[in-house]
Amino acid sequence: MSDALNIDLHTHSNCSDGSLGPAELVANAAAAGVQALALTDHDTVAGLEDAQRCAGEHGLQLVPGVEISASWRAQAIHVLGLWVDPCSPQLLRSLRAQADLRWARMGKICARLTKLKLPGAALLAGVQAIPGVPTRAHLAQALVAGGHAATFEAAFRKYLGKGKSAHVAVEWPALEVVVGWICGAGGVAAIAHPARYSLSAGARRRLLGDFAAAGGTALEVVSGGNGAQHADTCAALAVQYGLFGSVGSDFHHPQAWNPLGRSLKLPDCVTPVWRSFGL
Repeated sequence: MSDALNIDLHTHSNCSDGSLGPAELVANAAAAGVQALALTDHDTVAGLEDAQRCAGEHGLQLVPGVEISASWRAQAIHVLGLWVDPCSPQLLRSLRAQADLRWARMGKICARLTKLKLPGAALLAGVQAIPGVPTRAHLAQALVAGGHAATFEAAFRKYLGKGKSAHVAVEWPALEVVVGWICGAGGVAAIAHPARYSLSAGARRRLLGDFAAAGGTALEVVSGGNGAQHADTCAALAVQYGLFGSVGSDFHHPQAWNPLGRSLKLPDCVTPVWRSFGL
């Protein structure tokens, strides 16, 4: 494949916080003209088998992936693992530990919601009834469905966002540990949506330096709805730190602002991460 083809290396199914099943996601991507797609659910590879089966039916190349939560200097950072082996025993053990952290966090959040006179136990039960890895997005949806928040965004603004009344921080594994998991599973580690973190320019440079030193090799230069100015800034950082460039919609829902595969052209100054994989 060539760089001109439609490539999307960051998407989510309902195995984490997306709304489409893995096969439905792949079918939608194929209909949108995507020719190479990575399914990168949060802390799980559960959807990859179904996605791979559907990809073969649609003539689409599936990149096995995952998005893993990590910690760097008390900041939560999301690291994409691309071209990972989804059967890697070490990776599967590590992702089970991530799921345990997520469930523990969910219980603590719901306990705080109970103290706020909301039905925390019922909300937790509702999240537990949903298959897949739990995320705050699931809880936000439950709050909206129960009439406790007007919108998904309002649930985060009032209860679930950082610094809000029911927010619970998680001490995720260190960045270098997560990069090690990905590399140990034969994958490529890429920092997801680097412009989204609340970091100064200097801190962002230190993050990328530490990431590269740990064995990370790529940066998501073009992500979702980020503007051209973000892509140019991220491209310059990728070049500065010797990182490959990746592109991804961070797709979650068909009605959202980040449709599959749209406007994901990597700036020419960056070497595409997919070039070494025959795409």
